[in-house]
Amino acid sequence: MVNYIKMLSTKINKVLGVQFLFTFIIWISLYNTSLAGNSADLETLIAEALQNNPEISVSKNRYEAARAAIPQAASLEKPQLDYRYDKMTASMDAVMKGDTSPMRVLGLSQEIPFPTKLIARAQIASKEAQMAYNEYKEKEREIISGVKSLYAQLALIYKSIAITKENKLLLEQLASSAATRFSVGEASQQDALKAQVEIAKMDNELVMFEQQRQAKQAMLDVLLNKDPSFELGEINPGDEIKFERTLDELNKIALENRPELKASRFAVERAKNIYSLAKQEYLPDFMVRYERMTRDGHFTDWAGMVGVTLPVWFWQKENFNVKQMKKELAAMEAEYRNEENMALFEIKEGFSRVEAYKRLVILYKTSFLPQAEQSLKSSSIGYESNKVDFLNLLDSQRMLLEFKLDYYRNLVELEIALADLERGVGVELR
Repeated sequence: MVNYIKMLSTKINKVLGVQFLFTFIIWISLYNTSLAGNSADLETLIAEALQNNPEISVSKNRYEAARAAIPQAASLEKPQLDYRYDKMTASMDAVMKGDTSPMRVLGLSQEIPFPTKLIARAQIASKEAQMAYNEYKEKEREIISGVKSLYAQLALIYKSIAITKENKLLLEQLASSAATRFSVGEASQQDALKAQVEIAKMDNELVMFEQQRQAKQAMLDVLLNKDPSFELGEINPGDEIKFERTLDELNKIALENRPELKASRFAVERAKNIYSLAKQEYLPDFMVRYERMTRDGHFTDWAGMVGVTLPVWFWQKENFNVKQMKKELAAMEAEYRNEENMALFEIKEGFSRVEAYKRLVILYKTSFLPQAEQSLKSSSIGYESNKVDFLNLLDSQRMLLEFKLDYYRNLVELEIALADLERGVGVELR
């Protein structure tokens, strides 16, 4: 495409002069910005990240581990089976009855907590699993936001490289034209030298853009669990975003759907269950035991036992445990209120960022860019008629370049702000 423009520009310059050349190159530049290249598909990358990202895998496994703990919490402790060989009793019987056979005892015992304690422990484990699930979902939202942000930043870098190359081509045409005008005495040699300096600056910018591109590509590869040297290919900025949500609507969505807030609510409920369990420690636990005894090899005799724990030290242990859990519950409730306030603050900040970048994108598209293009066109006509010096022409060209780059920067910042806002509310907004 660049070679084609160079060839065509040379012909036009010979036939129609510099004025038409500027108009033609500006038109080509604007046309190129609307073309879609071979860009990677964002939805595919998000699905790949959700499937392969190690951090998501860690959170998912922690959730599944927490879920496996629920039936364990509701289960009784392991029963105890024991065997006793009693020679002492045989010795005593030998004195009294003449029976010297040792007594053998096989016993089975089981500790049984008060039934409501098992229910409370299962509820605590269930809340922990729900907390882990929402932490897992929050991690997914975080990774999705990261993929969208890096995708948008890569798109900006690719577009910046394309625009800079287009403007470098324009400057090369300016330098050629200035050299031609100098050769016939219509311009100074300094004009051509200034154009060469601007070209050198753009070469430096292209080097820096490439360094940034590689860094952002490697960061995106890490999120996708790929080798950091993997190349996705060219990415182009998407279309302008249509976002019409209100702040009140976003706050409501966040309070209902943000996984982080859901996890905090389950943490409060877990603290309530722990507080309830602490109060149940005043209740007794039980222990049952069954024994079979023999002296002649046949287990014919038996014995049973039922035991009950007595919380006689309640003023030193149970009372303070209840007090401790009550304070823990109050702390969790306060922490939840703080997290809720911070979430609403993040949403308001994110919403204001989105609205600001929306307005900037519109301003650049409808005002700044058309004015910069008109200024460059006027400068090129003035330079051709010797009414504008070469420095003013370069300033007009540089201003158009900066406005183009700023337009796409704001468009990408809008994408990033919206990705952050989606993470804040916990759902997709587009």
